[in-house]
Amino acid sequence: MLRWVPGQFASGSVGDVPFVYVVGRVNQGIRRELQARLAAWGLSIAELTALSALARRPGLSNAQLARRAMVTPQSMIEILSALEARGLVRRELDPDHARILRAELTPAGAKLLADAEVAIRVLDDEVLADVAPENRQVVLEAMMHAMERLRSGLGGSPNGNRRDSAGSTAQASRREEPHTE
Repeated sequence: MLRWVPGQFASGSVGDVPFVYVVGRVNQGIRRELQARLAAWGLSIAELTALSALARRPGLSNAQLARRAMVTPQSMIEILSALEARGLVRRELDPDHARILRAELTPAGAKLLADAEVAIRVLDDEVLADVAPENRQVVLEAMMHAMERLRSGLGGSPNGNRRDSAGSTAQASRREEPHTE
């Protein structure tokens, strides 16, 4: 078992290890594995994220896709251009906003995504191989809740206080309404 001691680990309870440390390490490992597996389709993680987002929400703009992929809008322009050049997405002008391009998957993009998602499910099973099936849903739900909290913006400072839009602080225990789009 691991026990968190600033700067090192020692024997003790797993509950003493910071959640964000564990998630960070898991994220690094998953990204490494995912990059290796996506190479078979010539995809980056950001490209996969864009394809996945478009499969679930066709017609997203560059800015919307950039937020979902956690990249800059400039990077998403490059990602979409590469996917479009490969025939995996197509972009059309928004009829109401001529400066906005709406993206959607092509049939080739949908097929490639379906193939890549099989590899992702295999990776899921490999990563969670030691987690009992009844606990996998609990793990996923906990991660989804954490993801939503982060998406809503924690705004915390190192001392555990939160800053509001006016710059003043409040206790971190204050709950915020969920962010919707």
